[in-house]
Amino acid sequence: MNTDSLAGKSVVVTRASHQSGELITALRANGAEVVPAPAIAVVPPLDGGQPLDDALLRLERFSWIAFTSSNAVSALMARAARRGVLKKFDGLRLAAIGPSTASKVLSELKREPDLVPIKNDGLSLAEAFPAPAPDDHVLVPMASDGRPELSDTLESKGWKVNRVAAYRTVFPSLADDVVKRATKADVVTFASPSAVKGHIEQTGGRTASKIVAIGETTAEECRVQGLEVAGVAESQTTEGLIRAVIGVLH
Repeated sequence: MNTDSLAGKSVVVTRASHQSGELITALRANGAEVVPAPAIAVVPPLDGGQPLDDALLRLERFSWIAFTSSNAVSALMARAARRGVLKKFDGLRLAAIGPSTASKVLSELKREPDLVPIKNDGLSLAEAFPAPAPDDHVLVPMASDGRPELSDTLESKGWKVNRVAAYRTVFPSLADDVVKRATKADVVTFASPSAVKGHIEQTGGRTASKIVAIGETTAEECRVQGLEVAGVAESQTTEGLIRAVIGVLH
């Protein structure tokens, strides 16, 4: 997609700095004035990663790994490389919550995930899982404050779940001029529930006039925070998010 459909419009990107490049480039290709305002940053978990190390050193006990975000993929694989256990992934089945996470799995593990649900949320991923065999274990690396739906639903289906913190999200501060530009923009985009929380904290509850969310889980967090959602992307991809932005502005 490369048009002038967003010419003269300002769009806030709240993704973490290390993940925002593709969206920023695509928005600018469509004529938008982009306001980078990272609402979250990804840092190591407070437990130092020891539970994650323990899981990696016992990978042979797991049948599946279920990834809930691209950050979880990056954090797990970086840790696995440091521990010298990359070859242990060969026999594991992999699940990804959505397209961007699936792309990260392909990039990091050099193979497509075995399972990606049609609807991209934790509950749908858990419901798409097969029934477990006796003593089947699944590893769920996630944010330390991640939502429990995936692991809870898997456990209700009989899976033995090891949920470990692979990373945590923090809310960085923004310069005053960035806050001013962000709150006066035409649209703010959110790609995760944590980005919604971070942006609200950064701006004192103010937002751009229109809000676009990448999916229903993120949209629901907006509503919980008292924000009206103007549009939700039909697909949880950069292109889907841009189409949603164009849709609410035209």
